[in-house]
Amino acid sequence: MDETIGGFFSGGLHILQAAPGAGKSAFSLQIAANCQFPALYITAEMSVLELFRRLISRETETYLGRLKTGELGAEEAMRLAIETAKRLPDFALLDGTNGYASPQQILDVAESLKERAGTSQVLVVIDSIQVWAKTVRGVDNDFVGASEYELINAALGSLSTLASQLKSPVMAISHRNRVGNRSGDASLHSAKGSGEVEYLAESVIDLTRKEDQPDMNGEVEINLKLLKNRHGIPGMSIPLKFCGRIQKFREAI
Repeated sequence: MDETIGGFFSGGLHILQAAPGAGKSAFSLQIAANCQFPALYITAEMSVLELFRRLISRETETYLGRLKTGELGAEEAMRLAIETAKRLPDFALLDGTNGYASPQQILDVAESLKERAGTSQVLVVIDSIQVWAKTVRGVDNDFVGASEYELINAALGSLSTLASQLKSPVMAISHRNRVGNRSGDASLHSAKGSGEVEYLAESVIDLTRKEDQPDMNGEVEINLKLLKNRHGIPGMSIPLKFCGRIQKFREAI
């Protein structure tokens, strides 16, 4: 995948879309953790605690289920949490589940991450564009009666502007629409709630999970398709393996 997109995400808006259960959050967390420069992950859906558990699972290869059930003692859980934090010193989670994380707030936090790390770029991840877009209703009266289509288009425009201000990549996670979920054949029109994706995005990545049960290694097959690639060849498919119990993707060999 790195070679296909030119080695890194270019500055601008990038879309990661998938049906439920394909590992959108896990995939985006892995990208953010491995990007080699500061990363800011804004969650409007999953709790920060749950996302941190998934980071711990991936970084330490501890089964996610053990982190959820309380099977691990408090001392061991704390050790794993500290180890994960030390491995990811320039990774930050921003909670947007209880209120609107505004573009200005995101810009301020992202700029501070860049300054602290002494880098010129930062990766910003929005999880997900549909839910984040709706939270603006609670703080901006102009959007109280707006349709989902209007909200998402406005959100995409805001993120595109944010990417320009940061001179960095912004990746928005998107749910597929009903047609895309039913057909299983993803396209640039599969993002739920908006037709602007194909015009605004630098790249559009789609994940499709095969219906098979996990194999003996606990992995399932995921097909990654690069639906749009403004800086390279579009349409390429890359077979992946995803291990849900440690929240890790790898290229199938």
